[in-house]
Amino acid sequence: MTGLRTKDLLLIQFLALLGGTVFAWSKLIPQLSNFLATYGTFLQFSDTNIPNPLLTACLYGSTAFIVALFWALALFQNPSYRSERYLRNFLIFAIVFAASVVSYEAVLYYGLVEAGSVPVTCSPGVHPLATPCFFGMLFFIAAFATADSATRRLKQDTVD
Repeated sequence: MTGLRTKDLLLIQFLALLGGTVFAWSKLIPQLSNFLATYGTFLQFSDTNIPNPLLTACLYGSTAFIVALFWALALFQNPSYRSERYLRNFLIFAIVFAASVVSYEAVLYYGLVEAGSVPVTCSPGVHPLATPCFFGMLFFIAAFATADSATRRLKQDTVD
């Protein structure tokens, strides 16, 4: 990515986060709708056959995408080395979060532990590499890669 201008990197970062946001919310909204149609409330947290989306990692990952998307938009409009560095660090946290959920889903999928009384995965019984968390993690990794390049470029621009 050395041939790209800083503005190009920031645009690619924004587009990766936009794709991740659309993907994440397209998976979360049907879960919210299904849960509400089934139970008539979002306030039922136990004795459910399907996980409450307010307790799953999907909600937190989707929220992280929204935060990162608006952050990336602000950076595209007004590039800043310091803010880009913070966004890059936030994306590292998002990757670690998604990877930990995918790992937990793998442990559950392969029966290494029993699921707790309150499920935290949004797709129990699905192979870990086919879960929304796995694909969300890939979007976060793509955004991180561009954020890392943009951070280096912005640092170089401030030194020059």
